[in-house]
Amino acid sequence: MNLRNMKQSETTEQIKLFKWAEINEQFVPELKLLHHVPNEGKRTNGTVLKAAGLKTGVPDIVLPVPRRGFHGLYIELKFGSGKVSKSQKEFMKLLAMQNYKTQVAYGAEEAREIIRWYLSKADNFNLINCEEAPKTFNHCEGFEEEWTPCKTCEFHNPQERSEKTCL
Repeated sequence: MNLRNMKQSETTEQIKLFKWAEINEQFVPELKLLHHVPNEGKRTNGTVLKAAGLKTGVPDIVLPVPRRGFHGLYIELKFGSGKVSKSQKEFMKLLAMQNYKTQVAYGAEEAREIIRWYLSKADNFNLINCEEAPKTFNHCEGFEEEWTPCKTCEFHNPQERSEKTCL
């Protein structure tokens, strides 16, 4: 899919976000769980979809990974002057009451930053470090920090490399 030929929109921003996740899921396995809830837009079969469980206000993006004291992450992605609807605010409030992290992101880059923050187990570590880590034959060379999400990182198994700790 060539994004250059598409008009920039919420959809193209979402495609950019999921391309980023796909590229990095080998090194950050939790990204394999990131998914979109196709809940927006007008449909001719809306009555059937609502009967089958379609709900108004459900955020666009879900990452069902417990982290930072939350059960999972929900992101409502907006683009340009897009506004959060009343039903979206209400649904996100209900999610927050169930201990889910909810956020609104204006564009793919802001959504990536939210996900990077959410998945980082240590406040002193930004996931962008894993994304930009040197890799040889799809094997992460790693960082000397307290924790890393990367399963292929040479620092991931502290028993094998006791002189270094994982991010």
